Amino acid sequence: MNKLTSMIVGGSLVLGAASVNAAEVSGNVAIASDYVYRGISQTDESPAISGGLDLATDSGFYAGVWGSNVQFGDGEVSAEFDFYFGLGGDISDDLSYDVGYLYYAYPNQDTGADYAFQEIYASLSFMDFTGGFAYSNDFFGESGTGTYYYAEYSLGLPNEFGVDFHIGKTDVDDISLDYVDYSIALNKSMGGLDWSLGWYDTDLSKTDCGGDICDSRVVLSVAKSL
Repeated sequence: MNKLTSMIVGGSLVLGAASVNAAEVSGNVAIASDYVYRGISQTDESPAISGGLDLATDSGFYAGVWGSNVQFGDGEVSAEFDFYFGLGGDISDDLSYDVGYLYYAYPNQDTGADYAFQEIYASLSFMDFTGGFAYSNDFFGESGTGTYYYAEYSLGLPNEFGVDFHIGKTDVDDISLDYVDYSIALNKSMGGLDWSLGWYDTDLSKTDCGGDICDSRVVLSVAKSL
């Protein structure tokens, strides 16, 4: 998931531009050296190719789908598809909100496996700060109630560079999974592409994680808005 955060900027198709609730359809594609979700590699530390399609209206309603390759080590699941919709907008010049629903689907999963799950999410942004949470009544792998809290700060730098700081906390009840993830990413739009170089880590040990996929890593990604 990297939902979070489909880029719905750049070229778009405008539908019903004369109406109050004009809609814009946009797409995005990306290549990354790893797909990291809440600090954990979803591709077993291998590259990921992803893409999404989004619809946004003037009223603040949006909906979309996003997909990526994944690798969980079960030999069956090779793709993730996320379906989402929500409502976002400005409360004031400096304050905005976002609330929505997100469903994670994993085709071809093993019989008896239940990777698919759903979340509701909400966030508030004040100037360059964002705080939010996501809640699932039955998290990944039927692991019980899951809650995720996070805070982010975006810092503008000279020459149109930017740095994003992130910290999040995952709490899954039934399996007593409680960990923190954090990241710092340097971003730059150049040559019609969105570049990002990020460092990601968690406080999970290899024993708790069951391997190296929760370890510190550097991820390079390049994305194109369509």
